[in-house]
Amino acid sequence: MQPAKRSARYESFLIFLAPLINSVAGIAIDLYAPSLPAIGREFSVSAEMMQNTISITLISYAVGQIFFGFMADARGRRPSIIFGLSVFVAGSLLAVVATSIETLMFARALQGFAIGACQVVARAVLVDTVKGDRFHVAIIYLSVAFGLGPVIAPFIGGHIEENLGWRWNFALYAVYGVAVLATAFFGLRETLASTARRSIGTTLKGYLSIIVHPRFLAAVTLLSASFTTFLIWNVIGPYILQDRLGHGPAFFGTTALMVGVAYLGATLVNRALVSTFDNQTRLIGGLALFAIGTIVTALGGASIQLPFVLSGTIIVACAQGFIFSNSMSVSMSLFPDRAGAAASLQGCLMLVGGSIATVIINSLPITSSLSISTIFAALMIVAFVGYAGIRRTGS
Repeated sequence: MQPAKRSARYESFLIFLAPLINSVAGIAIDLYAPSLPAIGREFSVSAEMMQNTISITLISYAVGQIFFGFMADARGRRPSIIFGLSVFVAGSLLAVVATSIETLMFARALQGFAIGACQVVARAVLVDTVKGDRFHVAIIYLSVAFGLGPVIAPFIGGHIEENLGWRWNFALYAVYGVAVLATAFFGLRETLASTARRSIGTTLKGYLSIIVHPRFLAAVTLLSASFTTFLIWNVIGPYILQDRLGHGPAFFGTTALMVGVAYLGATLVNRALVSTFDNQTRLIGGLALFAIGTIVTALGGASIQLPFVLSGTIIVACAQGFIFSNSMSVSMSLFPDRAGAAASLQGCLMLVGGSIATVIINSLPITSSLSISTIFAALMIVAFVGYAGIRRTGS
């Protein structure tokens, strides 16, 4: 086979592998979300404490982004993802045998730290190898893979919870982690040239130049608001449906499937519109959907009206299908020579914002459709601020 054909075939493989790696991060929260009330009952802890297992995952995820950003630029992409996925499998197995909330928290911290490698490496290998319009398409596929977690994982997790118990969800995490690890181990070649590797000091200087870039900060602000919005139903939904409305874990999984399909469908529509509308036009469309979904949710009034809450949440999820991938492509295209650092900073800042927002949301009394719409409205305002920053800093 000619070298050019081999190169094109390997590039196509990476466009498949990067989303596969990124999908591990996509399922890291959503698979076990239907089990949150059941785990809380077994360990005799509050709903807020159980929701904080998501917060600690996000915080560790942010730390992992920085660690693996350094590692990916200094040691290479391949060793970073092999190490990260190995830690993910170890954390999953520890959760399977956890006998206390403290052990489970530590296992979740390991999982969160490990998926930092998935985000950094998935993005960096694409920046290393894929150029032009195909790069923007590849980034959309990353978003699709990330979105498949909310589409499939809660639905599967709800049925596993009802039929086998919550520990089997973590067993599935381990099996999936091993499968992705094997694919990366045998299929991934190093994409970072030895001449492009950077010392810790050089990487730190690169971090400073990235973090003060106004367009990067604006895109990350928008990305953070989108990511947090995407999390909301899987954070509050299990308790609204199971504890307040009396439905089972599988029912919550079905609603999460509907929300995830909405996100995935919008992401695919966004992909189809790449050649017709520019990035900013597609972002405007996403923000308009965000506003519509917030209004629909508010129509439920002073009680939890599931038709309005679920319809509004589905429309808001559609909005994130446009916002998330387009804001990511803006930030990732700014620093092609420092892809590992840019990916890790992007992910870390996004997750710090998501962690803070999740802790705040966990502390709020969510007693009505209006209270949920208020959360959406606050995040929408942050998203508009980020979009305004992108517009202000030019194309």
